[in-house]
Amino acid sequence: MEKTELLQKARLLPATPGVYIMRDKFDRVIYVGKSKALKNRVSSYFAPGGVPAGKTAKMVAAVDHFEVYHTSTELEALVLENSFIKQYMPHYNIKLKDSEGYPYIKLTQGDYPTLSVTTRHDGDRAKYFGPFSSHGTALSIVNSVRKALGLPSCHRKFPQDIGKGRPCLNYHIGQCIGVCRPGGVTAEELRERYDQASHLLRGDYGSLLRLLEEKMEAASENLEFERAAKYRDCIRNVRKLGDKQHIVASPDTECDVVGVYSDDLGGSVTVLFVRGGAITDRETFYFGADEILDGPALVSFLTRFYQLREYIPESILLSYPLEPEEAELLSERLYGKSSRAKVSVPVRGEKKELCVRAYENAKELILHKRATDAKSSGQLAALAELLQLEVLPERIEAYDISNSGDEHITCGMITLLDGRFAKREYKLFNIKKSDTQDDYAAMREAIERRIAHLSDWGAPDLILLDGGRTHVAVVRDLLAEKGISLPVFGMVKDEHHKTRTLTDGDHDIGLTKRQDIFVFIYKIQEEVHRFAFSGMDAKRRKSVRKSALESVKGVGPESARRLNAAFGGLRGVREATAEQLASVKGVTKTAAAAVYAHFHPDVPRE
Repeated sequence: MEKTELLQKARLLPATPGVYIMRDKFDRVIYVGKSKALKNRVSSYFAPGGVPAGKTAKMVAAVDHFEVYHTSTELEALVLENSFIKQYMPHYNIKLKDSEGYPYIKLTQGDYPTLSVTTRHDGDRAKYFGPFSSHGTALSIVNSVRKALGLPSCHRKFPQDIGKGRPCLNYHIGQCIGVCRPGGVTAEELRERYDQASHLLRGDYGSLLRLLEEKMEAASENLEFERAAKYRDCIRNVRKLGDKQHIVASPDTECDVVGVYSDDLGGSVTVLFVRGGAITDRETFYFGADEILDGPALVSFLTRFYQLREYIPESILLSYPLEPEEAELLSERLYGKSSRAKVSVPVRGEKKELCVRAYENAKELILHKRATDAKSSGQLAALAELLQLEVLPERIEAYDISNSGDEHITCGMITLLDGRFAKREYKLFNIKKSDTQDDYAAMREAIERRIAHLSDWGAPDLILLDGGRTHVAVVRDLLAEKGISLPVFGMVKDEHHKTRTLTDGDHDIGLTKRQDIFVFIYKIQEEVHRFAFSGMDAKRRKSVRKSALESVKGVGPESARRLNAAFGGLRGVREATAEQLASVKGVTKTAAAAVYAHFHPDVPRE
């Protein structure tokens, strides 16, 4: 359809709220938008001189026809627009993929509280802090709080595990108060520590330090010097933890700060999470050159962003100059999840400085990403030239075999996407044991199972094997049998266990004169070896635990699981008395006695 026809069609639309869908000549959805006045908005795309240059102009040039959906309100249009974007994933819309859920830190209540990381908000009496940008960030915070306050990090269950087994290393080096020791820590003292943890997780360092100092002085006046020393140590640890926080605002400031950067090559959005006046976390999203990043797109993006989060702060600050009605619309959309949320674009003061900081973060991060991507592309191009590949190896898969003698044979597969390790794409293959099993047969089995998933996982542009010419020959023969053509190279190690050459099975390609590629391949070889070994070692350890208990007469898989869970592993089971073993639900006295006798053969039976 010509642009003049599209303009005539658009001018016939009513000036009422709704959603418009732009389609190309192949009927593909390329853009979804919303407006409180469809006639004005859609007509502006096709009116002479009405379209700005850049990404929007490219989108309009690709439009062949459009369709509209009428709604009662602009808010209803925003909801419908989000639904269509998630359904069609249009080329020119900025997109936010659904995640498995943002992680929270969970603090349970009761006499023996616990700290953990979870993606579920169960609506129970527990306290939840967050959400955080990643599981690693949340876990790092939990570990820091545990270390600062001496809270247990083991998997023991209290109070039932008190007195079962010796205190772990953390207690002996002063990083745990030793809840597991009989009579060591009262429930009241433990609750006090977790109450202090709650202060830290809220970012409330000042009031916590004042409280601890008051308690230390009171204990000292009462001549409770050991107790005062504990408070002194706790104060020191809290101060160390507080020094690591980046204070950017007054202590009572709690807000999300959204920085937006865009140019002809793409754009980025960085969200700084400010809690207690400090930046506690950050999340950044990158968008391509064709994804339109303007006011309406940002409103839609942030609506989807907060749909995935359980908690919305009372204030959301934007560096991007939204129109007042756009900011009001976003605030209204977030009202269902937070009655306190207010969206604003500060123009001066402390809040404006926070927005500038978020903008600079968004800008610097995307510029750094582009530089890194350019370096990776250059490295991949150099590798493709060296190996005479037909395409740039955007997806590289590397394989290594690890075993413990003839047992627990495992093949690790790691994946690199655009030159970077993509750990979500890693796979472990448990190799079936046979009398003729060797590294070559194991590698063949793993690759055969991998190529069975070409349609699901995609095809690699390059396969690297931890091995030499024989490994390559085995895999090349397999691929030939299956009628599949993929480049395969072996990583040949020198006497220092470093890759000195790559081989295609016929010729060796030296790396000593290409330092950049040498380092790149070396990192790949080290990572695939680490991953394969860790998978094999996990199998071996599980097998050892299983055989040690299930080999005892009267102990089955369920009893073994209960014993390991009750005593925190095989070591705890070994150190437990027969009476303690028999106290575990589901374990009979006869089985408990047999387990005790298994680990204490020199102790005479009664």
